[in-house]
Amino acid sequence: MDRDQYLLPGIIILVVIVVLVIALSFSGNNSFNMGTVSFEYPNTWSQENVVGNFTNNTIYSQVTLTTNYAGPNGTNQPAYILIQMQPKSKGTLNLPSTDTIVTNTSNSSVASTSINNVTATQIGSFGTDIATKYTVIDKDNFYYIVSYIAPVSTFNQTEKSYNSILTSLKLN
Repeated sequence: MDRDQYLLPGIIILVVIVVLVIALSFSGNNSFNMGTVSFEYPNTWSQENVVGNFTNNTIYSQVTLTTNYAGPNGTNQPAYILIQMQPKSKGTLNLPSTDTIVTNTSNSSVASTSINNVTATQIGSFGTDIATKYTVIDKDNFYYIVSYIAPVSTFNQTEKSYNSILTSLKLN
């Protein structure tokens, strides 16, 4: 009889623990840490591929994060966040000015911001179908570029994930 008295509360406690473990596995963040780059990204995003090793002797490194949002008619709408590292070129590089880029792209903007006490430039564009944003960080002998491309309908969710990555980004 004493055993039956503890059976039901034991089952309830076990079920609560299993539910908590499952809930914690679907919430929170994943971590990326390779070479000189580390950041956290939401569990709803998955790491697709890594090119290079994000060290000081690399010519190019990139990690791609993807997620799918529910779209119209039950279709999946993918969104992408890319983190890139590349050495600065030696010599002269003739690029168009940001003013030229902005005036040739509708619904675009350029801003300056700080990522972990390093100045960065952000360029964003919001079109009829696609939203994009690039954050270019000039640190030491490298450019670090964090960008996203997403359907306009998922802009808010993607922007939130993008900003959480920028907040946790560490460049050693």
